[in-house]
Amino acid sequence: MQDKKTLITIIVLLAIFLPAAIFGTYHSLNQEDEKEVVVDDNPNHDVLYNGKVYFYLNNTLLGTYDCPNCTIVEPIIDDNEYHTNYYKDGTTPFPTTLNNNIALIHQNGKDYVYSIALGRNISNFDTIKTYNVEQTNTIVIAKNSNNWGVATLSEDALATSVEFRYGYISLPAHLIDGKLDTSKLIAKRDNYWYILNTDGTSPYSAFTIEIVDFNEHYYIGYDTTYHIYDYDNREYLANVPKNNVYATSKYIIVLNVDNSLSIYEDCASLELERISLPAFESIYFNETEAGTEIILDGNVYQTIA
Repeated sequence: MQDKKTLITIIVLLAIFLPAAIFGTYHSLNQEDEKEVVVDDNPNHDVLYNGKVYFYLNNTLLGTYDCPNCTIVEPIIDDNEYHTNYYKDGTTPFPTTLNNNIALIHQNGKDYVYSIALGRNISNFDTIKTYNVEQTNTIVIAKNSNNWGVATLSEDALATSVEFRYGYISLPAHLIDGKLDTSKLIAKRDNYWYILNTDGTSPYSAFTIEIVDFNEHYYIGYDTTYHIYDYDNREYLANVPKNNVYATSKYIIVLNVDNSLSIYEDCASLELERISLPAFESIYFNETEAGTEIILDGNVYQTIA
C-alpha cells in the first residue's frame, strides 16, 4: 500500500515538473538562438570601418556600434603651458577599447564613454589628456565645462575620482618599469597648487608656488627659477643654479648649468654623485629593481644604483 502511494506521488510530481523543465530548456535554447551574434566582417580589424565602430581588445571583437559620424578620440596635452616634468615622448596610441566593457569614441564634438555590454553611451567629456605611454593604473584626465578632473576605470564605467573643478591637472613623468605612475597628480585651482591622490584627496595643504615635481620628502617649485622645499617649507640648495630639478621616489636630481646631474637623497647633505651628460633632447628617470635608469633620448645612459 505504501509503495502504491509512493508511485502515485512520483507520477503526480512528474506530471507537474517535467513539462516545466522541458519548457525551461526550450526557452533557454531559444534565447541563445535569439542572442545577437557579433560578426567580424572587418578584414583589417580597423576601429572605424563601413560606418561602424569596432571594439577590439587583444584582437578579439567584443562588439560594434553603428556610427557613421564617429571618429577616434584625439587627446590633447596642455602641460607645456607650465613647467611640469611631464612625459613628452609617448608613442603608444590611445586605445579605443579600455577593457571588456568600456570604450571611448568621439561623436558630435564630444568624447563619449561607451558601454559595450549596454550598447550605448553612458557619459561624455569635452576632451581628454593622455601621455601615450602605458600606465600603472588606467585613469583618464578629462575636461568638462572648462574644468579638469580625473576618471578611474572600473569594469562598468569610467567613474569620476577627482571632481571637475581644476584649471589644470597633470601627471609628472614618474616611470616605474617603463610605466607612468598614476598614483599622484599635480593640479591647479585658482591661484593654488595641489599634489593629489587619484581619489581627489591630498596628503598636503595647498601650495602658492607652481609645482613642477615631487616625492614623499620634497617638492619642486618654480617662479622664474627652481626651488626645492620639504613639506615644512624649508628650502634646500637655494644657492645652486638649476636648469631643472627632477624627483624620483628616492632621489632629488638637479640638472646643473654645465649639463651634469647632481644626485641627492637628503638635500641637507652633500650630493651622492655627479654625472656628466652628453647633449640630449629628452631626459627621464625610470625606476627598476636594479636602480634608477637615466633615459636620454629614449636610451638608457646610466643606472643610479
